[in-house]
Amino acid sequence: MSIAIGLQVWASHVAWADLMDAGRSIDGLGFESLWSNDHFFPALGPESVGGPVDGPIFEGWSVLGGWAAVTSRVRLGCLVSGAAYRNPGLLVRMATALDHASGGRAVLGIGAGWHERDHRMYGIAFPGVGERLDRLAEAAAICRGLLDGERVSMAGTWYSADDAVNDPPPLQSRLPLVIGGSGEKRTLRIVARHADWWNADGNDPAEFARLNGVLDEHCAAIGRDPTSIRRTIGQPPPLVRPTTRQAQRDLAAILMRHGMPADVARDTAAANHYAGPVSAISDRLEAMAEAGASLAVFDWMAPFDPQTLEALAGIAQTLAAD
Repeated sequence: MSIAIGLQVWASHVAWADLMDAGRSIDGLGFESLWSNDHFFPALGPESVGGPVDGPIFEGWSVLGGWAAVTSRVRLGCLVSGAAYRNPGLLVRMATALDHASGGRAVLGIGAGWHERDHRMYGIAFPGVGERLDRLAEAAAICRGLLDGERVSMAGTWYSADDAVNDPPPLQSRLPLVIGGSGEKRTLRIVARHADWWNADGNDPAEFARLNGVLDEHCAAIGRDPTSIRRTIGQPPPLVRPTTRQAQRDLAAILMRHGMPADVARDTAAANHYAGPVSAISDRLEAMAEAGASLAVFDWMAPFDPQTLEALAGIAQTLAAD
């Protein structure tokens, strides 16, 4: 089975010009997709060990608009937008505008939202996980209907719509709706009902394969063809070096630059299967493909390492040909 590679470029601790250059490079090297993330402060740092972190970061959908102007072929999306941050009707309008700006390359990704500080700092409600999933289900239903060209009315707990339309429609005949998350009881049921693509958490191939089976079961329960949902997975930042030791050292330095404490950064780098020589990264991606993933999306943080990017492009070409 083949697997494509995308990159989720972090918009924190980076100049706008460098962010746009990263998009150009990813587009020019032939990667399948280019993603922003949806955080309002840097999401890597002391937060990982219980404390807040501050620092510069650009808003994710604005970044996508910038990339639409400087790229020509790569798919563009946010992986994923917190369902609470924007009204779903507005989000569909934004994705549609991006689709027109990019010549039909947009993908719309949504999730329940997981980072409490992202919500609290701007006064956005952060209820328990069950209610966040209720909110995601309502948002997904509205997004799906509008993307399908329907007139949508809903009187939900979290969102309402009154004969809503999305006009003009996207350039694509079916702009993909991506739902992110790996909760097998609720999230995957929402994926089965509404999504074109599923983006999973985690980096264990066996667990991904198991969750794939759970999603198949949810599809069977509602009579949906499970092969109609693309299976994708987010992955930690890669770093290619001749030896694993060199890669882990250099990756730890990047993580520390983004605010992660030194001891946590070293442990995180040591646990990363994608810090090492090309062969190690290829082997892990092949395992993910065998588990059912057709797209791996790597986190990609400044300073953007050209050696790694070029090596990943080579890996992507090899794996796409398999």
